[in-house]
Amino acid sequence: MPLNFERDNVLDVLTGDGYRPDWRTFFVWEAVTQYLTPEAVHATLERLRPVASGSRMVFTYVRKDFIDGLNRYGADALYRRFRQRQHVWEFGIPPAEVATFLSGHGWRLIEQAGPDLIVQRYVTPTGRNLLASPIEWSAYAEKI
Repeated sequence: MPLNFERDNVLDVLTGDGYRPDWRTFFVWEAVTQYLTPEAVHATLERLRPVASGSRMVFTYVRKDFIDGLNRYGADALYRRFRQRQHVWEFGIPPAEVATFLSGHGWRLIEQAGPDLIVQRYVTPTGRNLLASPIEWSAYAEKI
């Protein structure tokens, strides 16, 4: 089902395809929020407000200080590409504000994964010596 988060009501699109908002659901919203305007991110979460309590969501986001150009985390080429030339990354949020941001839309933050946790949990056990990007984080939340 095609969906444009900038103009479509996500709940209308999902229910039109058979989704039942009264059923607990696991939503995956990966690599999307940074491409949306802040208004579209807020609107999407507001439109999901009626979903069943206990539903879960995982989503990724880009740090606001990167979006604003205040800290490029050594990724100048990435910043030039996505913020200056193409200007396709719009939304960012500071990790410290994610819990409050989500609670304002009826969700409770369960866990965030930044680069340290990603390396500890998913890279180190493989025996590999890799770094994780400090720019894109993930959040895991529950509908309250």
